[in-house]
Amino acid sequence: MEMLRLTKEALSRPMDPSDPHGILPRVLAFYPPCRKLYGPKHLIWFGTKPRLMISSPELIREVLVVQAEHFDRYEAHPLICQFEGYGLTNLNGDAWARHRRILSPAFHTENLKPIVPFIADTVRRMCDELAASSGGGGEAEVEVAKWFGPLPQEVIMLATLGRRNYEAGRAVFELQEELGGLFDHAHTKVFVPGYRFLPLRSNVRVWCLVRKIRKGLAALIADLQVDDDEGGVMRDFMSFMAPAMTKNEMIEESKNLFFAGKETLSSLLTWATISLAMHPEWQDRARQEVLAIVGRHELPTKDHLPKLKTLAMIVNETLRLYPSVVATIRTAKRDLELDGCVVPAGTELIRGGARREVSLMHLSSIS
Repeated sequence: MEMLRLTKEALSRPMDPSDPHGILPRVLAFYPPCRKLYGPKHLIWFGTKPRLMISSPELIREVLVVQAEHFDRYEAHPLICQFEGYGLTNLNGDAWARHRRILSPAFHTENLKPIVPFIADTVRRMCDELAASSGGGGEAEVEVAKWFGPLPQEVIMLATLGRRNYEAGRAVFELQEELGGLFDHAHTKVFVPGYRFLPLRSNVRVWCLVRKIRKGLAALIADLQVDDDEGGVMRDFMSFMAPAMTKNEMIEESKNLFFAGKETLSSLLTWATISLAMHPEWQDRARQEVLAIVGRHELPTKDHLPKLKTLAMIVNETLRLYPSVVATIRTAKRDLELDGCVVPAGTELIRGGARREVSLMHLSSIS
């Protein structure tokens, strides 16, 4: 109840204008006051589950790298799994290792590079439509979070299915967005076993949305035409999944890709744009770099990407300030000692996100 109260209180007031990048008190409202009272390492209770909050880079590295074999991935709320799908982000053990082995080649840089021209064409079309809507005045007010919405949808459809079936894919995205609202509600609640099976109005709607999403994805998969692999052509994710996964596994993994890809990309583009609006000097630096390397009337290609150093700095800084994942949870498999503290088996360790701390991505590359 205390965590819910702090979250509601944080969302009821605007962000502090003196700290425009201070999003932590809003996304993890309970963390700053608890850290202030009890220090960077402290224990909280989430229902019946004890959670040990850690934030120092040394402890995070200990959990994720040094003693990684003693910790398991977090078992998410069943309603969250219904929304996100039982894909890579929600699988454990051998199932996770198998899915990772199947999908890893799909995310190799060389496989994804051919998608760059499609992204460039899509963004140019979106910009042309925006210019037309401004009525020739040269200025237009845009809500960037909504404006960027179609871009990840089209890119994910192409990357997953290898074709632009946007209308059918958009229907699935719309259903997932509605289910996402119910997911947000469940994410703030303590999980009560069996509660999701009660015929409540919200549960009935969840069941209906889950069926429609599965039906839509099943239709897309059934209608899929897998083309022969050609040099220079990106292999879609389905061409990796189809020979090694069942239809149900493909549906769950597609749900996972649709959710994870859309939310993370939309968030990155939105915050990068907002951050550039706060710092016009970096807009000028990025613009000059693009004009010098790509040209005024050309579209970027895969060969241009490694040369856009300033743009890469902007993207990395945006990810540091506004990470896609606010916190990472691991569960202790057995009793162990961590920084002089005995951690019983079953204790959940949650890495509290903060922009001044070392990111998990960097820590994973230390070993």
